[in-house]
Amino acid sequence: MREEGKEEDTQSEIEEEKGNEKDQRVYEHTSEEDEVYVWPNGNRSRTHEEWARYYKQIKGFDVDPFPGTCEFGLTAITDFDDEILIRCTKLAIEHFNKENDMSYVFVKIEKATCSVAAGLWYYVTFQAVDGEAEPKIFQAKVFYGVQRNIRVALCRLKPTAS
Repeated sequence: MREEGKEEDTQSEIEEEKGNEKDQRVYEHTSEEDEVYVWPNGNRSRTHEEWARYYKQIKGFDVDPFPGTCEFGLTAITDFDDEILIRCTKLAIEHFNKENDMSYVFVKIEKATCSVAAGLWYYVTFQAVDGEAEPKIFQAKVFYGVQRNIRVALCRLKPTAS
């Protein structure tokens, strides 16, 4: 009689675990699903076409903006007047100047993307000028941490396509 009670308890525990697994299952987007999820603030998930274009561009510096979307991964920035973004970019050109004994001055941001990781990784394409010469195009990868620390990982002249 006791054995039957143990079997029933074990069976109900197994069924309970199966129920919990269903609750913890992560939603996966399949190719048959064309619905776009819209958050209460109006942002939406990316479409299949936007994701395809994103994955072709994911190298960091040249990701197109997807207005009104909210996703993880690299996201294009459209507000080039952001104080933190400008401060990070100016520190990047200062870093370049120190390493190369130059005196470039920040002019303007042309394109920027970011990803979230214990802060923000900015990938910035910007113009800087040295004296009265024509502005040159630079690329910088800068980390802005949650404790407001800034670290320049890279600042270089933008490579030209060969």
